[in-house]
Amino acid sequence: MVAFAAVVVIGTGRGAAFYAVAFALCGVVVARYLPWRFAVLDDGIALWFPFGRRLFLPREAVTVRVGTGGVVAYPEAYRRFGYPLTDGLVERRHAALRAVLAAHGFRLA
Repeated sequence: MVAFAAVVVIGTGRGAAFYAVAFALCGVVVARYLPWRFAVLDDGIALWFPFGRRLFLPREAVTVRVGTGGVVAYPEAYRRFGYPLTDGLVERRHAALRAVLAAHGFRLA
């Protein structure tokens, strides 16, 4: 989205500055709060975000909700805000991910 904002500004000129700012802000917000990669480890879940940010959620301090809508990891500190654990645009392996999380001893909801 940030790159698309730059294309809008360069390609269309000053008239599209509002749209460019809107795309850039949306891109920064998504990059800040949505992980693009995750790994299930024995000690917890490692999350990688765009722009180099990383986060580790210890197994004792996270609850994972596996449902038809997706898999979401909820840290104990922020019970209302969770991190989606996705494997791409189309998620098909909920059962396999649930089995891996259960085998590693995570709390499943």
